[in-house]
Amino acid sequence: MQIRSILSKIAEEVFLAQDFKSAQDTFIKHVSESKIKSEDKAKMLSEVARMDTLTQIQLYTANALLKYEGLGIN
Repeated sequence: MQIRSILSKIAEEVFLAQDFKSAQDTFIKHVSESKIKSEDKAKMLSEVARMDTLTQIQLYTANALLKYEGLGIN
C-alpha cells in the first residue's frame, strides 16, 4: 500500500473539479478536516477564500503540494 499525503489527494480532486466553486469547496472541506498544523491550515484556508478563479486555486494547490512535500525551492 502506498501512503499519500492529504495535499496530494486534495490536488487530485481540485484538478478534476469542473468549476471554481467545486474546487474551492473541495479544498476548504478537505483542509478543514485534515490534521495539517493549525497555523498552516489557517493560512491555506485564508488564501483560498480570497481567490476567485479556478486557475488560481489550481496553482495555489500545486504550489502548496510542492512546499509541504519538501519539493519547493524555499
